[in-house]
Amino acid sequence: MKSKQQNVLQIISDINGVTKLSKNHFLVKSQQSQEIIYNVKQIPKTNIWTCQCKDFHYRLPRKEDKRCKHIVSCIILKDTIQQNKIEITPQPKICPRCYCTTIRKNGFRLIKNDVRRQKYSCKQCHYQFIQNENRFGNIHSDPKIISESLNLVMSGMSYRNVTRHIKLSHGISITHVTILNWIKKFTYIIKEYVESFYPVLGDVVSLDEMVLNVKGTKEMKHKGFCVWLWSTIDPKTRFLMSVEISKKREILDAKKIISSSKKLMTQKPNYIITDSLSAYEQAIREEFNNRVAHIKTKSITDGFVNRSIERYHNEIREKLKARRGLGNDETAKTFVELHKIHHNFVRPHMGLDGKTPAVIANIDLNLGDNPYLDLIKQAMAKKNSARKEYDIVPQLAKRVKLVDIINEKDCVRVVQKQWIEKHIWREINDILHLNHFVWLENGTDSCWIKEIKQYG
Repeated sequence: MKSKQQNVLQIISDINGVTKLSKNHFLVKSQQSQEIIYNVKQIPKTNIWTCQCKDFHYRLPRKEDKRCKHIVSCIILKDTIQQNKIEITPQPKICPRCYCTTIRKNGFRLIKNDVRRQKYSCKQCHYQFIQNENRFGNIHSDPKIISESLNLVMSGMSYRNVTRHIKLSHGISITHVTILNWIKKFTYIIKEYVESFYPVLGDVVSLDEMVLNVKGTKEMKHKGFCVWLWSTIDPKTRFLMSVEISKKREILDAKKIISSSKKLMTQKPNYIITDSLSAYEQAIREEFNNRVAHIKTKSITDGFVNRSIERYHNEIREKLKARRGLGNDETAKTFVELHKIHHNFVRPHMGLDGKTPAVIANIDLNLGDNPYLDLIKQAMAKKNSARKEYDIVPQLAKRVKLVDIINEKDCVRVVQKQWIEKHIWREINDILHLNHFVWLENGTDSCWIKEIKQYG
């Protein structure tokens, strides 16, 4: 004769043995006859169970343990189901796409350790999203895995080698395409944030160009499938000021990198060090009106005067050895932007006493042991705070359906979407006026507008 424990294991092992109807109601098939089904119920918020079987009714007046094998099976099943916990996240108030307040719950997403994360959807634009402050809301993997992957790529590992490392170290299977998507997504999130800070630089700028092998680009005459990477760096702080990619080495290309570098300069430099490329001379003359000393050098004969920028380009060459080039122009642009972030904010330099160029250039973001994770969290926190500062949706309430709120990088525009009754339009105007919006008269393109102050 089987024991009670053996009977419970047999019931649980049967896929169709127990059916859950609700939180406190189960159906359990009899082991003697498949046609007999017992109703097992739990009284809500108590530990009292009932069953229709004969064993339960026999135990009820005679035994202290009144739980039959069917009840025990349901208790075990219920405990197993409750392991899928719901992550606690703040309730969203507005849709991140259309800023509408009609938000509803829309199921769950299963993430690590059997934890479920609440999903939401907007009734107006049907946009699905997850409320999360650090931008990792729609990512299945652990944020630490993402930041570790970015760091491994910038350490010189190929995408496929990164996936193997993650599989061996953490037991998580991801593809090389996933790594590439993470890089595309988070590079520009961090880039927008760090570019809001202005470094304290010296009076010398080093400028140089190098060849990048790009397999999916247009073929260059005498060079093959490649592009030119232009870089400017401050030799004193090692801070990389700007990077640009072009197909040629002409005056316009040289002017483009100089112009983008000027945006970071709080004052005009006194010296610019370049190699002997003729395009530099005229580009510097036009950009600075002959008020900057242009130092032309030759690496070998002049003793590597432009050492800092050459050292930076050697870092890129070293990282690209294992990858045998980049995929296309977009991938190349993303790679050099991420490498710029890595050089300035993540990688400590021995020549700077173990500090990063950003810290030496007076941009200390207090990054911890996981710089990429901290950078993404800080970037999203700043972006969310900037958005909340100009959030007028709660004040407009139901009137928000009558207008389009366009949150751009430097301003917020409120545009009339349809015909609005006069008294409602007057209410909208009063709300916007109190929030310091200004009416911009431009015919059919007229709108309310408000400038956004850049954070940082």
